[in-house]
Amino acid sequence: MTLSTGLQNYLDDLALTHESELSLDFVSALQNKHIAKYSFNSLAVVLGEDLPLDTENLSHKIVSQGLGGYCFEHNKLTYELLSSLGYDVQLKLARVLYNQEKKAPRTHRVSLVKLKGETYLVDTGFGAYGPSLPLSLELDKEQSIGGETYRIISLSEQKQLDTLEYDVQIFKGGEFFTLYRFDLADYSDADCQLSHFFSHKYPEAGFVNNLVVSLKNDEVIIALKNHELLTRFTDETGQRTELTEQVNSADALHNILTESFGLALDQVITTHLFERFLVPKLGH
Repeated sequence: MTLSTGLQNYLDDLALTHESELSLDFVSALQNKHIAKYSFNSLAVVLGEDLPLDTENLSHKIVSQGLGGYCFEHNKLTYELLSSLGYDVQLKLARVLYNQEKKAPRTHRVSLVKLKGETYLVDTGFGAYGPSLPLSLELDKEQSIGGETYRIISLSEQKQLDTLEYDVQIFKGGEFFTLYRFDLADYSDADCQLSHFFSHKYPEAGFVNNLVVSLKNDEVIIALKNHELLTRFTDETGQRTELTEQVNSADALHNILTESFGLALDQVITTHLFERFLVPKLGH
């Protein structure tokens, strides 16, 4: 099976090889390595850059340049690789809720992979609280991944997989916290283009108005939102611990973006980002 140049670069960059047999091990390694290497961020959005969603441009931006991106970029690249390798993968859209009952637009893209009679949710583009391994689409099953506990619940009393909507939840602060809600409707790239346009062009969209960057592996999560830097890790007792600090200078922001997140950014850009997104929050 011959992959496009961009998809082959993606596979090679994660040091993955794919055998002829489709396997959950490969899908798991792909998701885990992707999330650990490529940052989730709104940088291109807040800098007003073009965000094409074709595979070659996505591979160049995320893989070759190491600039990361957000869900419509990360999950599109993952979807296209899995599809090209012969996996039964379906595109789904979700409403980001963050534990609020609201009529949120479908601004999050995920994938469902069907493998050997089972269905898995694969998401390489949700950021700090997203799962770093596939979630089995088994209702109410608590699933431990990278020090976190997740579950998928149905909003229907029927408790069947053909019901309308499902919540993806993480155990946080002593209770389950809803991250996003998805359904099993048939979606296409055309639907994604609409949601993608809203997410990076609508004046009131979250990514347009916030500097967001995160990176996570099985040991630690680092997440920046404007002036606050969160570090979440498992301590010596096995408990999840969160530390939050303020980013108080352009130099500090530059060091975090370049060293902690590995983003190749000029000082003038980080100074602009500091003045635009951090200064108003800090009250300077």
